[in-house]
Amino acid sequence: MKKKLAAAKSPERKAALKAQLKIAKKIVALKKALKSAPPAQKAIIRAKILKAKVALKKATKKVQVVTKKVDAKKIASIKAKIASATFPERKKALKAQLKAQKKVAALRKKLFSAPPAKKAAIKALLKKAKAALKKTTLKVKKVTGKVEKVKSKILKSRIVEMKKKLAAAKNP
Repeated sequence: MKKKLAAAKSPERKAALKAQLKIAKKIVALKKALKSAPPAQKAIIRAKILKAKVALKKATKKVQVVTKKVDAKKIASIKAKIASATFPERKKALKAQLKAQKKVAALRKKLFSAPPAKKAAIKALLKKAKAALKKTTLKVKKVTGKVEKVKSKILKSRIVEMKKKLAAAKNP
């Protein structure tokens, strides 16, 4: 959970993960207290643990919902970038990024509903998909940098042309 919290960029997801981590720590503390508690207190502590486990389940569900929402936002953002892209090279890179992002989102969704026996295999696939997404994102950044250079060259040449026309224009 701590790794996920450190990697989270969305403030909404971070908050959900913090809440989940807080409850998990509470359960660990209660289990520790249960071992050293007198027999009269054990029933009360067990009840608290059960209550905390229910809260943890709810918090985990919230993390899943928020994660799905964040993934959907990322996909929508990439689609918007594709729609506004004018250079074919950038469009191609963005489409590859979209494909990778969709794969990551699908694997995360699969991971949430997977039985514990299959989770390890899905996590491995998710790790690979995230690496591919990172690679495509870097490619998009690289291509965008090139595109910006081309755009600025075009803009500079247009400015020079306008200045020449202004200088050549005669005032009546």
